[in-house]
Amino acid sequence: MAQSHYDWRNGPAEIDPHSVTKHEVLVGYLIRYFEQRTLNARGRERLRITLVDGFCGGGLYTLKGMGTEILGSPLRMLDAVREASVRVNAERIKPIDLDVRYIFIDKDARALSHLKQVLHDRGYGAQIGQSIHVIHDDFVSASPAVFRLIEAHTPRAHTALFFLDQYGYSDVPAPLIQKIFAESPKSEVVLTFHVSAFATYTNDEFTDKVSGKLAIDIRAALGGKTIEQIKEENSADWRRFIQAALYHALVKGCGAEYFTPFFIRGEGSGQGEYWLVHLSRHPRAQDVMKQVHWEHQNDSIHYGGAGLDMLATHMMGFRQQFKGGFVFDDVAQSLSAGVLPQHLAENIFRRGQPVQIGELYASTCNTSPGTSLMYKDALERLSGEKDIVIRSEDGTVRRLARYMRDTDWIERNQQISLFSSPAGPGK
Repeated sequence: MAQSHYDWRNGPAEIDPHSVTKHEVLVGYLIRYFEQRTLNARGRERLRITLVDGFCGGGLYTLKGMGTEILGSPLRMLDAVREASVRVNAERIKPIDLDVRYIFIDKDARALSHLKQVLHDRGYGAQIGQSIHVIHDDFVSASPAVFRLIEAHTPRAHTALFFLDQYGYSDVPAPLIQKIFAESPKSEVVLTFHVSAFATYTNDEFTDKVSGKLAIDIRAALGGKTIEQIKEENSADWRRFIQAALYHALVKGCGAEYFTPFFIRGEGSGQGEYWLVHLSRHPRAQDVMKQVHWEHQNDSIHYGGAGLDMLATHMMGFRQQFKGGFVFDDVAQSLSAGVLPQHLAENIFRRGQPVQIGELYASTCNTSPGTSLMYKDALERLSGEKDIVIRSEDGTVRRLARYMRDTDWIERNQQISLFSSPAGPGK
């Protein structure tokens, strides 16, 4: 299948609504990222980071069917950093400098020509070649230069955030993502896949071709079945099954300990047009991205459970628990509030020894849509029902979520036997 690129020959390209949502999630995440990084940074004068837009486009779009001007990801990044700077310095006596370098990459010469003009028109022209680097190349070929620029800006930490909004689904091989985390462990990757196109056009030959480009074994993830077998056996939902398998294969091959598997919905589409997969090596970063998905309720969706088993076999692919998907709305919130306490209690009991709140989240967050705050709300409920006891490092008993810290210890309440009750914890 030929990849669908934007057309920059006659000014701004046309963009679909679900692509706009992707950019809004990016902005939301960037602002929260800087707020989180500066939360406990009293006395710090500067925060250095490089933002990499691997498929940056031409900077401006028009909304399909409307003609409304829409900012592209480079301008949204610049605006997001400016807004984040205002927010994080609002109550600081001594402001913290967000020292950000930007790398904008695209292999479409017309897109970059348009982007440069837009940057000049918006007052950023003098920064090109200084804090803004524009590279005409594909992302894979440009990556050595990108790593050098990151190292020059942050010689010790090599900190960067990669936004890889690829045109299709095979432009970013897993070994390159592995290299990103190997060379800059504090970096994060936001990777998108146009999964509806993959699902529509896929067959065995095409799947093998994509597997080769991504350097992952999709066929093994499909349990050895052919695409035609899957289509024949599960005619209604075979696309979801393939998406789940591709996701598992990708995450396994990229070397990130923490990830989110959620989709961005297209207008009128319940399935999800794009994956927006966030990859990192720290649970706090994963938590921040989840918070953004909950903010974008009805635009974000996943096809799994509400508790700690959203990636279990019976929760993903063609076996769906939720009709229409889990769309991060009030219904999803209620489901999570009902299921998460039970699942957390079972997990705590199986451990057989105390566990810190931070470790409980870190060890289970990849398989739950719940945020750390939702975890603490669930723990507050379990504490109130006397299923567990939570103590700070100095022994103070914690009962309310707002006072709980990641370093607090959770243990089974030894005074009662609810954990061993056939009805389960809290029943």
